[in-house]
Amino acid sequence: MPLLFMIILSRLLTFVLYRYIIYNNTLRGNGIFGKKMSILRKIEQFNELCVVCFPFEGDERLYMPLCGMTYCRPNYALGRRASRECVLEYIVSGRGEFTTERCRCFPAQGDIYIAHRGSTYSYRTDPDDCWVKIWFNIQGTLIDDLLRLYRLEHVEYIPNSGQEELFRGCLEQMQGNTGSAHETATLVAHKLVYGIARQLYSDAPACRNPIAAELKSWIERNAVRTLSLPELSRKFGYSPSQLIRIFQREYGETPYQYFLKKKLELAAVMLRNTGKSVKEIAFTLEFSDAYYFSNIFKRHYGISPRDFRQL
Repeated sequence: MPLLFMIILSRLLTFVLYRYIIYNNTLRGNGIFGKKMSILRKIEQFNELCVVCFPFEGDERLYMPLCGMTYCRPNYALGRRASRECVLEYIVSGRGEFTTERCRCFPAQGDIYIAHRGSTYSYRTDPDDCWVKIWFNIQGTLIDDLLRLYRLEHVEYIPNSGQEELFRGCLEQMQGNTGSAHETATLVAHKLVYGIARQLYSDAPACRNPIAAELKSWIERNAVRTLSLPELSRKFGYSPSQLIRIFQREYGETPYQYFLKKKLELAAVMLRNTGKSVKEIAFTLEFSDAYYFSNIFKRHYGISPRDFRQL
């Protein structure tokens, strides 16, 4: 099948299915006139379980129209010319082919490929070993800025990434927050790019203590929550004082200090790239109140959240 025909066909099918989902959901009272900003749907055409976010739940900086998990059929193939979206995909199992203007590769289990905004590309599964994959489609200038910031703007293929947990966790986060899709998508986009870059460019010496490494990873995945040392103590099987000592010996700071740093990094992303108020951001990140959040933020960055937003 010629590439141009495949691109036109895939765009047409995606548009028709997407418009049907929005129309159907609006009739049911869950869309524009309801509370949900995204919905969960199965798209039979591609055998996909998707989170579909409505167009009004986004802006020019970031909009994640679709994300999900695909269980590819043998004839699965898609292509885009001068794509409006950045596509981040992780291969859970199977094999296939990914082709851009600069590379041709054959992603398999554990690999990641990135189809950048503005690029022309195509991908197809091996009909004898079909892909199962997790993916995120992201529009807007924020994803370009994040990829540039983390030196991923020219990266298209990462073999043996070891990032299944990252991709599954981000998809679960989108599935579990259908009432705040844009806010969640902003956090997820940053988490994905940061996680990929951290793994790809990490030049730090290997952690000598697996408990410290596991705790660090848990903190990075759960920075939006409230840190509870008793909960972590039960989870890891060490007393709170032992956990603090193990982590501090390995990383030179306490678990809480590292947790707060990660939480404030997320706050900075939300201030720059969402219209949420300081109070709403404080609530989302589970600070006790906006006043406490503002004081902590100013102590860390040397500037108030409101002034930071104006930079």
